[in-house]
Amino acid sequence: MSIDGFTRGVENADKAPVLVVILHGWRSTPQMMEGVAQASRRALGADASGKKYRVDTYVPLLPYHRALSTKRAVDIVLDILRAIDEIDRQGGYARIVLAGHSMGATIARRVFLVAAANLPEIQSEKKLGKETPRAWAGKVDRIVLLAAFNRGWHISQRLSWKYSIGLNICGLLGHLAPRSGWVPTIFDIRLGAPFMVQTRLHWLAYRRQCLVTAAGNATPLPAATQPATPPPEPILIQLLGSRDDLISPFDQVDIAVNGNSSDERTYYLIQFEETDHNTAIRFTGSEAAEARGNLFVRALADSPAELGKIALKPELLIDEIDKPDDTVEQTVFVIHGIRDDGFWTHRVAERVRALTNPPMISRAWTPSYGYFAMLPFILPWIRRQKVEWFMDQYVSAVAQYPRSIFHYVGHSNGTYLAAKGLADYPACAFTNVLFAGSVVRSDYDWKTLVERGRVARVLNVVASADWVVALLPKSLEHFRKFDLGGAGFDGFRQAKKAAATHPGIAEREFVRGSHGAGIAEGQWENIAQFIVNGHIPTGDDPAFVKRQPRWLKALSDTRATLWVAAACFGLAVPAAIVSSRLDAWLGLPSLASLPNEDVVRAIALVIYLLVLKFIITRV
Repeated sequence: MSIDGFTRGVENADKAPVLVVILHGWRSTPQMMEGVAQASRRALGADASGKKYRVDTYVPLLPYHRALSTKRAVDIVLDILRAIDEIDRQGGYARIVLAGHSMGATIARRVFLVAAANLPEIQSEKKLGKETPRAWAGKVDRIVLLAAFNRGWHISQRLSWKYSIGLNICGLLGHLAPRSGWVPTIFDIRLGAPFMVQTRLHWLAYRRQCLVTAAGNATPLPAATQPATPPPEPILIQLLGSRDDLISPFDQVDIAVNGNSSDERTYYLIQFEETDHNTAIRFTGSEAAEARGNLFVRALADSPAELGKIALKPELLIDEIDKPDDTVEQTVFVIHGIRDDGFWTHRVAERVRALTNPPMISRAWTPSYGYFAMLPFILPWIRRQKVEWFMDQYVSAVAQYPRSIFHYVGHSNGTYLAAKGLADYPACAFTNVLFAGSVVRSDYDWKTLVERGRVARVLNVVASADWVVALLPKSLEHFRKFDLGGAGFDGFRQAKKAAATHPGIAEREFVRGSHGAGIAEGQWENIAQFIVNGHIPTGDDPAFVKRQPRWLKALSDTRATLWVAAACFGLAVPAAIVSSRLDAWLGLPSLASLPNEDVVRAIALVIYLLVLKFIITRV
């Protein structure tokens, strides 16, 4: 067989072949996984009865062995799928084991998911969504993750200096790259990134479908159609180092996704002592390394009962674990905007819960990403980080409420989080969506989302005098590279053009007031009525007026406010401070006449920088 990385094992008398697919980690190579390959042959070469097996291994060299590789993770998954297809076609294996280290563990899990089934309730990325199930997925009985990125990496103070430098560089390149062809592969594995969120949501859906199948479809999950029966759930074994210097236990131990709700245990967490991120794959050279090798052998060969004896309880590593609640039928996200601490979200959530008809059980999800100002909001990488934060919250909610439908209420930047999540994360879906003070582009494509069933109804509440949206996000909408816009002031184009043909896309104009008018106390009942019952405020509501101020409409159409602000704060003010003509600008006596002219100018510059800091961080 001519596939790079494939090694045929020694022929044994019983000739029942086993295939072990081993995927290396970031900045690693197949040679560094040789200890894992040897331990796999030792573990699987014979069973307890002495029956011998031929153990073949596939350990490919993956693009991310180069730290700045730019091949997308979904393309790597496709390449591995094609290779395993060919290997299985020629090998006729009775059993397949998937193993991966670090980033390779995440890739290994996604390879299995795509091979097992693309479930109808989980919309995959465009490339992966075209893949058909593989027969060989039914042969996969174990997936072993070594020092895995389960939730994804993120920059923190606990990182060792070498990882901190490397990941900061990759993160900077990922955020600032002008096109995707320049984005490092490792950027796809960060906390909240589309590939990571899609993988977690897909695993949740797959596990739940396995539970439904095992129960004989007695308690089906809320999906439009039931998929073909997926292959049996493999045993998932996670091996993590006791002192991993790259991934924290919180990022490694994804209880929300991996935790079991069935009596038959399928997830085992085993700890390597005296082990950091890199040494998790070193099985020779010291007593600690040999102990790791023995544990890895047991992970591959032991029965579930024996694995249970050496496995840790995940809750011992993580303090706060929310158990799944099957009774919740509706959940509403209520997300605030920038320059807003979000206290109103709890009041809206209270109205929604009060309006829910018993015995239906509802919950509200009102997390806060904190206060941040207008300038950071303009920066795309800051907005992306908030989206990633929100999608991590979304996965947690889906895991905690497995039979719930999800609604969304967003204001200002909260509207951007949902719109971007729906655009970039195909598995993200909501039933009723209400936007107020929206900073989303007016040409946002709601029609496709409604037609694909990812959104049932959307209501955009437009304020009469929302000068915040009119003067800043709308100014940016002129530039196609920006994904901000003036829908909170101009409305969505599709809502105006397709109201009759697409009743799921609605708009209500114009609630009296400025940026916060749509979430003011007087609108809380209207918000709750739409979320719970789909009701849109009527035309005789006294809180609504028929038109917007003409002067604000005309000013917003000039789209010049961004450039005026940039000129004022970026050029004129600093130039005046450092200019030798500062005294003339302010009508003061000549600074040259002062005994400490340089000191005065330095103090003036410091004052300016403090004022600028206040504007950047608070305005």
